Amino acid sequence: LVVWNPYCGKPLWIELTNKLNIWPHSSYALGYDKSSNSYKVLRFRDYSMTGVSIDFTIHDLNSDSWRVLDITPDWKVTFFHAGVSLNGNTYWLATKAGESDEYEDGCLVCFDFTRETFGPRLPLPFEHVLEDTVSLSVVRGGEKLAVLFQPWDTLKVEIWVTSKIEPDAVTWESKVFLEASLKKFIHPMFQFRIRGASFFIDEEKKVAMVMDKEFVLRAVQPTRHQAYIIGVDGSLKKVDLGEAADKRNLPLACSYLPSLIQPY
Repeated sequence: LVVWNPYCGKPLWIELTNKLNIWPHSSYALGYDKSSNSYKVLRFRDYSMTGVSIDFTIHDLNSDSWRVLDITPDWKVTFFHAGVSLNGNTYWLATKAGESDEYEDGCLVCFDFTRETFGPRLPLPFEHVLEDTVSLSVVRGGEKLAVLFQPWDTLKVEIWVTSKIEPDAVTWESKVFLEASLKKFIHPMFQFRIRGASFFIDEEKKVAMVMDKEFVLRAVQPTRHQAYIIGVDGSLKKVDLGEAADKRNLPLACSYLPSLIQPY
């Protein structure tokens, strides 16, 4: 495992134990412990046959050591739902453990790196099923979260933004930030991929940009990356980002805060 520091441009290599090396479909998160001024890495498996996320371990970069955490959640995180970092903590899209494959009781969960524990399940502003597209992002400025929702039946894209977000509480804006139908622009059956659809929003310019692969009807494996720029007025602009270097994986866009550090 490697952690890269953009301030000095140096990587930090973290050795995994033999047990950690064989874990399939693990989720990772980098966070900050405010009490010890230490960065930490959390790792866990998405879920087991019991339907819950399991095997939580944490690495302290100051002491260069792994520890096992005693956590028994009542939710599960699927490995393709990447966590997003906000104020030193990490948030994931999750579902209540034990739900059927047809219906998912969707929620947010947050790992607090200072307390080294998860907060309660936090509600989403909608209900969703397994076939729907749901994705999470950090709003520019790093004080809000945004969630993209595209149900499989109507295919109408919605993006909701939080008005308040903490490890143990969330409040959503009463009005949806963006609501648009893409059927007339791309294809009547167009849906962002369930494992893709990483996105950003710009509240001032009233637009969202969603990263995914091209839509090719009945294509087994689309090969080109695309950016879809959607306006709150329902407009759409599609930008070709070129041939995908890895034909299997989908593009993942990560949020970051502006810095005074000049790039090399």
